[in-house]
Amino acid sequence: MNLDKNKKYVVACSFGPDSMALLDMMKKENYNFIVAHVNYHKRKESDFEEQSLKKYCELNNLKCFVLDTSSLKVTGNFQEWARKVRYEFFKKVLLENKCDAVVVAHQEDDLIETYLMQKSKKSFVAYYGIEKETVLFGVRIIRPLLYFKKSDLEKYDIQNNVPYSVDWTNLTDLYTRNKYRHEIVEKLTDEERKETRKEIDGLNKNKENQNIADLQRNIWELPDFLRENPEVLVLQISNNLQKRNVFKKITKSSILGFQKSFQSSHANIAQKLIGTIYLVKSYSKVYLLDFSQFSDYEYVVDRPGDYEFEFVSFGFDENMKDRNLTCNDFPLKIRPVNSKEKYKVGDHYSEVRRLFIDWKMPHFLRGWWPGIYNKNGELVYIPRYRETYTDKHLSKFIIKFPQF
Repeated sequence: MNLDKNKKYVVACSFGPDSMALLDMMKKENYNFIVAHVNYHKRKESDFEEQSLKKYCELNNLKCFVLDTSSLKVTGNFQEWARKVRYEFFKKVLLENKCDAVVVAHQEDDLIETYLMQKSKKSFVAYYGIEKETVLFGVRIIRPLLYFKKSDLEKYDIQNNVPYSVDWTNLTDLYTRNKYRHEIVEKLTDEERKETRKEIDGLNKNKENQNIADLQRNIWELPDFLRENPEVLVLQISNNLQKRNVFKKITKSSILGFQKSFQSSHANIAQKLIGTIYLVKSYSKVYLLDFSQFSDYEYVVDRPGDYEFEFVSFGFDENMKDRNLTCNDFPLKIRPVNSKEKYKVGDHYSEVRRLFIDWKMPHFLRGWWPGIYNKNGELVYIPRYRETYTDKHLSKFIIKFPQF
């Protein structure tokens, strides 16, 4: 599968034939990996599949992490909700187990189905088919089976005595994707598949020859956004959405509406695109943001040293006094600051809310910005925010702002 054997992976496994073939291949090729499974309880077979996967992993000395969604509330479209929950779980498993990427079992049938659906919509396409590697929710996703037919993976399972379960909903036409699968893709000859792949590769090659760097933009200077050609903004925003497999049609008229709205004197304005994804004006910039990325967090640090977390990384040593810290302050907690708290600045206390306003901090950062609390729960340090601020501290404290 041409993966790096010096890396550690999370293998996403549903116990279907594709992901079980992937799991068995990873095992036989001696890759370093753990397994992640999500039980949505949507079918009567769900619990059987979970238990069967756990048994397989136990027999093969594989660590298996399972998310039970029975206590989670479904919001909006189930498929979109499930995808978000799934990848957030994969990200959590990846970070907690110090892995490098998530490996998923999308195969050639999935690739061709996606391409045919893209063609039918006749709208802007960022990438035709499915990318072999991409980044979703801040996590590197690898798809090593895109050159395998689904039928070949099922044959692999049978020939190698790999257990699997078939999702009966995939055998119906309940979903649009299934209609493409049963009525078109499964009937393609090997030569027709080859020609379709060639067509997809050609279209993507043409995309690469365009000014793709400009299409990656997701932060704009406000004046640039206001005077930009709406058709360019349609392409830029559509590209970023589709890179995340979000298919929302962006129109020229909606862009004109955003440009008009952002001409307002209000410093902070948020315009919803879809779900938790917004186009946000904040002071002198416009951001494309997914608010679900700004999740809650709390990091506990028992002693000085170098630390790497999802949203912050820092090195506390003898220079940590410039962060108002001493060894007596440990264990520390790093978590979002409450804007109503008081913080000592010089010889007086100021409300955090007032500091954020003075610093011209964007609204979307104000409920997420980190503070350091000592063992007594006292707020001892807030990193300074300033768009052009240069950190002159001797100790390291880096905030990793989630970008789209």
